[in-house]
Order: sequence, then C-alpha cells, then structure tokens
Amino acid sequence: MFGLRLRPVGRLFVAVGATVASLALVICGESTVAAEPSSPTIWLCSPTMASDPCDLPQDTTDLLTGRVSAPPPVTESEKPVDCFFVYGTATNALALNADPVASPEIQAAAKLHGARFNRTCRMFAPVYRQVSLPAGVLVNLGLAEPFAIAYRDVRKAWREYLAQADGRGVIFIADSQGAYQLRKLIREEVDPRPALRSRLAGAFLMGANVTTARGSVVGGDFRNIPVCSRRGEYGCVMAYSSNVVYPPVSAFGNSAVDVTSRASGLPFGPQYQVACTDPAVVSGDHAPVGITVPSEPFPPGLLAGFLAYARFPDAWPTSSSTWTTGRGRGVGSCDEVYGIREYHIRMIRPQPINQLPLLDTHDLDFSFGLDRLVGIAARQAEDWRAHSR
Repeated sequence: MFGLRLRPVGRLFVAVGATVASLALVICGESTVAAEPSSPTIWLCSPTMASDPCDLPQDTTDLLTGRVSAPPPVTESEKPVDCFFVYGTATNALALNADPVASPEIQAAAKLHGARFNRTCRMFAPVYRQVSLPAGVLVNLGLAEPFAIAYRDVRKAWREYLAQADGRGVIFIADSQGAYQLRKLIREEVDPRPALRSRLAGAFLMGANVTTARGSVVGGDFRNIPVCSRRGEYGCVMAYSSNVVYPPVSAFGNSAVDVTSRASGLPFGPQYQVACTDPAVVSGDHAPVGITVPSEPFPPGLLAGFLAYARFPDAWPTSSSTWTTGRGRGVGSCDEVYGIREYHIRMIRPQPINQLPLLDTHDLDFSFGLDRLVGIAARQAEDWRAHSR
C-alpha cells in the first residue's frame, strides 16, 4: 500500500560479518592509544579549495513532475553562515579506523548529505579517521579507542576552523557516525560556552539518538541548546531517525538500549528521551515530499549495498541533472511505538522502500524531504544573521 518491499538481507551483511572476527584477532594481539593528531587537518570541503564534493551544482530533475530547476549559484561572500559537516559511516576500509584519505566513497557521502546545503553556507568538512563499519560492531561491544581516534580528528578540525572563522555563525550537519561525533563535540565544546552558543545558527544531527530529559527540549546531550520544537526557531538542533514500518527492535529511538551512545561516552538510559523533531512543524511546510539524491550512483562498497537495498527493486533515481527527486511522495510524523521514538514516513504516492533490520530507514534520514531541511537551514542562517547584527 505504501510502496514498502521487504526481502532477506543475509547476504548484505556477509562482508561485514566476515571481517569482524579478523579485526577482533588484531585487537587481541595489540592495543594502541592514539595521540592528538599533530599534522594539520585534511579538508574534504573548504571555501579555499578550487573544487570539492560539497560544490555540486543544484540543478534538479523531479521524476514525478518532469520539472527541471536550476537555481543560480551563490558566491561565498553572500552566504550568511558556515556549515561544519561531518560525514557518516561510508568508508570501505576493513581496519578499525579508516586512513585520513578523501576516498571516492567519502566524497560521495559528502555529496549525498552535505552538498545540498552549499547555497546556504560556506562548507567546511574534515577528513577524519572514522570507525569502519565492521569495527563499529566491536565499538558497540566495548572497544572505545576507535571512536576516540575519530573524535580527536573531528575536534581538532573544529578548533582549526574556529581559529579562522572570524566570529561567523555556524550550522552543524551530520548523520550516523558523524552525528555521534558532533553530539559529543557540541556537548563538550559548544554547549558549555556562551560565546560559542551565540554563534550557533542550527544543527542537523540525523540518525544518532540525540537525547533530552523526558518531556523537555534540553537536559540530555545539551544543558543549554534545545532541540527544535516550533516554526521559525534557530540556534536549536534538528534530530530524528526514520522508519516506514514501526520496528519492534531498533538501534535508534530508545535511549534505554542505546549501546552506541554508551560506547561513545554520551548520555543514554531510560531517564532520557530520544529527540524527534518534525521538519514539517519546524518549517511550516506540511506538503508531501520526495527523496532527493545526487544523480551519480554511489561508488561500489558496503554503503552502496545498503543504499541499493533500501531502494530495491527500483534503481538509484537518476537524470541528466546533477540531482534527482524520485517519483514517490510521503509525509511523516514523530511517533513512539514499542518504546521507539522515530520519524515515521508514510508514502502516499508509492515508491519502493526497504527497511533494514535494526537500522530502519537510516539511509533516508536526510534524503527524504532534503529540500525542506535545506529550507530550514536557510531560514535559520538568515535569522541568526539578523539577530547577530
């Protein structure tokens, strides 16, 4: 009825499962503690780079209507704020931590989740030694060092950015592992400091179990910075994980069983509520939305397999434009079912979507209604600029 298709996913996880045991053997034989990185940050995206994956043009074809849009480019000097973007788990590396290299899959992740915001802000995105997908299993079992290595890279990049930012406002953008990194960064480096809080235009932390005290917009991850709860709000955090079928068990939406937050040194437990901010409420736009992605297919690898499964049996939406919006349309709402609080998507114009066990529709947290999220960021940027003068 809603375009949902389900199929076995065992083969999808073979590559992951086959490497976890070998990684475990490695860490049993040696233990290393990484120092703060001494070399300068390698930037994946930066205004000083002649070309980077966050610089994608914004021309878009809508496969439902056939409409092609091509907004004019915006110069860097016209952008009211900066965006600090941290990509989610994308590396094909089978080590505990990826090398600090802008590999094809890392560049594709920046295009998929970061580049659509480039008309609103100057884009800053560091390359970091992220935890590989197989190593993520070991981190959730208690191996803390891989996450700590990744976090030190992100924190160092943030401090380098601050040293040259000249007081500009900032929007944080991340999903998945990147959003866990930014939960910790904002909690430790921004929320306790009034001067930095005053520069926060907004944050988009998707698929990472941002927490608040129950019944409150603060009190979990952040004592001072609220999650967004009303139209026109800025200086707040947008956060949710999505599903198309209410899952009985999930890695998201229930802080009482959130092993990833525990392993990352972040708040978790039954006293906390996982944030779910409804983008329709915050934007004031309740119209059905589609799934928007770069037209270029994702490079082969682990994440490409997850993305292909999520959209099976349809192929990756593509067109002659840089971006493509699929034929489906849907609406959503923040619901709590089986103790899991997530953004529930209901496709009113069918488009096949598969839900992954434990991960739900994690791959669609940004792509579903992407332009509505970009619109929220644009308004927050302008509101921040107006109030900071």
